[in-house]
Amino acid sequence: MSLSRPARFPMLRLPWLCIESVVRSWDIFDVIFFALISKRTRQIVKHLKIPLNEIKICLSEYKQIDLNSPFAWHFKKESEADSWYEEQYRDFSENYLVLQKDALPLYTKRMDRSLESYTDGKEGIYLQMAMELLKEVFKCTVEAVDINEDSIPESGDIGVKSTVNLLIDHSYGNAKGQKLSLMLENLEVTDTCTFWLNSTGQGFYVDPKRFKCKKLMFWPDSATWVTREILLQFEVPRLHFERCRFSEEDIAAFVTQWFHSDNRTFEHLYIELKDIQTFWEAFQDLNPIPFGGRARFVLSESFEYVDFFKGLKIVRSDGLVATIHSKSGSFLFYIWHVQPANT
Repeated sequence: MSLSRPARFPMLRLPWLCIESVVRSWDIFDVIFFALISKRTRQIVKHLKIPLNEIKICLSEYKQIDLNSPFAWHFKKESEADSWYEEQYRDFSENYLVLQKDALPLYTKRMDRSLESYTDGKEGIYLQMAMELLKEVFKCTVEAVDINEDSIPESGDIGVKSTVNLLIDHSYGNAKGQKLSLMLENLEVTDTCTFWLNSTGQGFYVDPKRFKCKKLMFWPDSATWVTREILLQFEVPRLHFERCRFSEEDIAAFVTQWFHSDNRTFEHLYIELKDIQTFWEAFQDLNPIPFGGRARFVLSESFEYVDFFKGLKIVRSDGLVATIHSKSGSFLFYIWHVQPANT
């Protein structure tokens, strides 16, 4: 099937099994165009429950939705449209999509593995409309959102309520925290939230209680705004910092707070620091003991080669065991929710 609308032939008069067979033979772009023809065609696609899972959304300099690999749906400014293609096909009605009732028709062309939709400078709005369509028709889930801090609307609502992973990047100038905080109010991140910020402006702040994900990761220099006070307020099970400015006292305060708490969800804190050295003396009040037995390795991809035999073990009052592992350049605080044998 080409980009031409299926309404040009009497397919809808066929028996249901024939309609199902035809629609299931199309690729995802043909199905999208078909679903947008009428209420009936939309209901047909919804009834077929065609799988479209783990889509990825990019809201940065480029606005796009990555569909089932290798297909993608791009949203661009009209000025980016190819002039020759425009002259040849712009007036063909089948090259326009109406994503919502009363919305302006969206000039769209199909490439080999992508759809390219052209807007009047409102790419983000049309991408949100497309996402609402995909969620309604395909019941799809969002695997990842990659967003530039500049692309977050003032309202903080990006049109997505839940994603498995979130990447927040900002390459030029100073990032600001207000819109980011609003976005985190509207967006549930079920696994990993990653910061990749070039720099943050004075007063940059995000309430640490906003983070409800399983893992919070800061790439180099992205955590300059995270003070000791903020660090101690995170309620995320896994924390990972690359090249941050924490002092030994900051790290010791975090470990001590966990030791005197009843927190049973925290899993690990990993920090990479240029100047950090082994500093066991900061934990003497916690009565640490050498990690007994033979060398132990965590059965985890993240810390596959960590030799815990070279760390210190602390035991909390409720019996939960943790290991402090420090060497030149890195620090790991790991909680043994599954007790290692012979320790």
